[in-house]
Amino acid sequence: MTPVREGIASQTARGVAVARSTFPRPSWATGDVDADDRLVAGLFDGLNRDRAELRARADSGFFGWLRARTQFFDAEVIRALEDGVDQIVVLGAGYDGRALRYRTPNVVFFEVDHPATQADKRSRLHEIDAPVDGIVFVEADFTEPGLGGRLQNAGHDARRRSLFVCEGVLRYLPEHWYRELLRVSAERAAPGSVLAVSVSTRERAPDDRERAREQALAESGEAVLTVPPVDIALDWLASAGWTVDSVTDTSDESTTGTRGRLLVRAHAGGDNEITRRPERCGSSRACRCTGSS
Repeated sequence: MTPVREGIASQTARGVAVARSTFPRPSWATGDVDADDRLVAGLFDGLNRDRAELRARADSGFFGWLRARTQFFDAEVIRALEDGVDQIVVLGAGYDGRALRYRTPNVVFFEVDHPATQADKRSRLHEIDAPVDGIVFVEADFTEPGLGGRLQNAGHDARRRSLFVCEGVLRYLPEHWYRELLRVSAERAAPGSVLAVSVSTRERAPDDRERAREQALAESGEAVLTVPPVDIALDWLASAGWTVDSVTDTSDESTTGTRGRLLVRAHAGGDNEITRRPERCGSSRACRCTGSS
């Protein structure tokens, strides 16, 4: 989820879901890949692109980052399911179809998102007759207090392990709410819970190209607000209550370390001591590097 104009569904979330659909992805024995595909098919309506065009760009620039991101989060969901985790909290769910693709008996996906985007998604799910019995929809604005209470009221049990998925969200939040989202998720995380999160970082002011891209996002109502240096981002995770297990930087080599596109896995509790910087991966393909020592 990104902060969006009042009453308007997120166009960034729509674009990400469409691009994600062009990547090869794993399935799950009890999942409903067809429902996920039907959801995305409707998102192509009105776009001036087709799957073939998007596939041709699958390893370039932002698409390469999105591909690596998709593989990371898919793997974390599968890992959690294999480990017997029965609560998956998707923070800023957008048009993510993992609750369909990885649908599992007795596992609840809590999809948390802005009311406008969530209402549009629910309407689309109804139109394609997708099964939603394993999904609990939680309306939330991440720039307002009360997320913990909303999750509790929706049936999330903070005494049981959860996987928290936070993909493509944090940089669109003001610093206070960025850090609050990390804190509240840690507060709801029982021992053994995991956070999988994408984190944008930079070590210097944005260049002209970055400024132009971010200006376009701002004009669409989804401004980039918080992009900290790596060390600060990792410190915010630790101070919120998360202990980092692995960090992968999937940014391409042309950024020479000034901008980071991090994929982070962390667990609840622990000593919260950050002892590592991210392992760099110069490829934007499926990166399996880790920062674990």
